[in-house]
Amino acid sequence: MTRKILILTVVISIIAAYPAFSRGGLRARELTRSAIVPQPRLISPVTQDVDLTGKEKLEFEWSPHEGDPLQRDYYDFRLYKGREMLESTLVFKTHTQTNDSSLELKSDMFQNGEVYTWSLRQVYTGSNKSQRSYSSFKVKK
Repeated sequence: MTRKILILTVVISIIAAYPAFSRGGLRARELTRSAIVPQPRLISPVTQDVDLTGKEKLEFEWSPHEGDPLQRDYYDFRLYKGREMLESTLVFKTHTQTNDSSLELKSDMFQNGEVYTWSLRQVYTGSNKSQRSYSSFKVKK
């Protein structure tokens, strides 16, 4: 009888511990996937101040040479108001084409004196994603 209780206790412990181990394994796979998709390199704007005086558009540029363009599905572009990248501060988001290396937004989206942060993530087919690259800037109009 005692042996049955011991075996039952061991089996229950293993079953109870399984979700913790499986989450750890999932996290390890996520780290491995993000390691194979290189982070994009931002080109512009990467300065602290952006002067939009008299300009109709602001162009965001990045290098298309990081990673494998044949595996790339799209870029995930996001613009936030302020320095924090939260859902509540998200102003604009889009997925760009595989071979795009820039995106233009109308300057009337931006307010004078406000800080904005843009982020870019590279996504490969199969949903493997890079870590985000990001940069903040202050608008002058």
